[in-house]
Amino acid sequence: MCFRCISLFAGPVAAAEVSGPALCREWLINDQSQLRKHSKDPRSSTDLVELQSLARVRRYPLSSLSNLHLNQEDALREATELHRAHGDALVAVSTPRRFQHDVEQTADALRKVAAEAKIHIVLGIAPPEDANFEVQVATVVSQLASGIRTDADAEGGLFPGFIGEIDAADLQSLRAAVEAHRVSQAPLLLVGEISHDALQLLEGAIWRRCAFFDVPITSPMSVAELQARGAFIGFSAPAGAADISWQEYPYRRPLRTEQDFHAATDLLSLTSSGLRFRTDLTAYGGPGLGYAVDLVSAGRAEPSQLTANAVAFLSYPWVAPLAPEKVIHEIPCHWCGTKKVEGEHFSKMGFDYCSPRCIAHHRRADFDPQICEVTKK
Repeated sequence: MCFRCISLFAGPVAAAEVSGPALCREWLINDQSQLRKHSKDPRSSTDLVELQSLARVRRYPLSSLSNLHLNQEDALREATELHRAHGDALVAVSTPRRFQHDVEQTADALRKVAAEAKIHIVLGIAPPEDANFEVQVATVVSQLASGIRTDADAEGGLFPGFIGEIDAADLQSLRAAVEAHRVSQAPLLLVGEISHDALQLLEGAIWRRCAFFDVPITSPMSVAELQARGAFIGFSAPAGAADISWQEYPYRRPLRTEQDFHAATDLLSLTSSGLRFRTDLTAYGGPGLGYAVDLVSAGRAEPSQLTANAVAFLSYPWVAPLAPEKVIHEIPCHWCGTKKVEGEHFSKMGFDYCSPRCIAHHRRADFDPQICEVTKK
C-alpha cells in the first residue's frame, strides 16, 4: 500500500521512502481573511505583524489581515528550515477548502514548495460546500483517483492523498466525506468535537483509516472512546508555543500550553505544529513548522513511532486511474470516401481529401460539390 505525495507527482510513494518526522495537520498556505470580522480587539486593528505589535496580535489573532494569510513564500521558508533541521520530513496539509482561494492553485504552489524544500507534502481534499450530496461525493472520489488538475496539458498530476480536514460539526460535509471515504477507502481526517449525530454518520467509516485531531475535552465522544474504536488520535502543539489569545476563534486548538501537550502524550498517535497564523512563523517570532518535532523529542513520545503512525494512517490501497482512451477523429474524402485521420488529410476549396490524387480528380470537375467518384460511376 502507498500514499501519495505532491512532491513526487507520478502517483504513490512507498512507505519505506519516508524516514523523517511527520506532521499531520498543517495549513501551510491559507487565506483566513473572512475571519477578520470576528475580531474582538477593542483597539484599532493593525495591518502588519511586526515586533512592536506581536504581543497584541497574539492576544487578538484575528485583528490583523496580515496574520490571517500564509503564502507560498512563507510555506517555502518554513519547509526549507524543516528539511534543514530534520531531513526527509512528511507534512500533511489540511487547509480547509473555505480558506483556499483555488484548490488547484494551492496544490500547484505546494508541489513547488515540496520540490524546492525537498520534503514530502501530502494534500487533503474536502467536498465542495456549494454542491449537493451526490456532487460532493463524486468530486472527492474523482479527485482522489484522477487528480485535481483540470488542465490536461499542464505539467504533472496533482493527486490529493487523504480526505480532510473535515470539521465534524459540519454534518453535511461530514456525511459526504464519510461516503467518499467508504467508496475510495482513502484516509479521513476530522477535527473538533464529535457529537452523537456525527458519530451516527461515522458508523460507515473504516475506523483504522480515520484520524481525529484536536478533539477538545468537552466533546460528547471522548478521545478515549474514539481511540478504542481503532482511530488515530492527533493533537496540535500550542499556538506560538503558548496560546495567549484573549478571545475564542474558529478552529482554535484545544491544547494551550506545552504542559497540556505533554500531558496528552499517552493518547497521542499523530501530531502537528498547528501552523496557521503569521505569528506561528519563525520569521515573525513564532516557533515554526518544526516546533512539534522538537516538542515531541523533549517529551515522552517517540518521534519514530509517530512517523510510523502517520505512514500507517496515510497508506491505503490506491489504484492508479486507467489511461484515458485516445480519441481519433477521421475525415472522409469528398472524392472517394476513404477516411483519413484528422491532421493527415488534405483540404482544398473547402473540401477534404485523402490524397493529392483525389484533389486532382475533383479539379477536373471544377470542384463541383455534386460530383465525386461515386456519382461519376
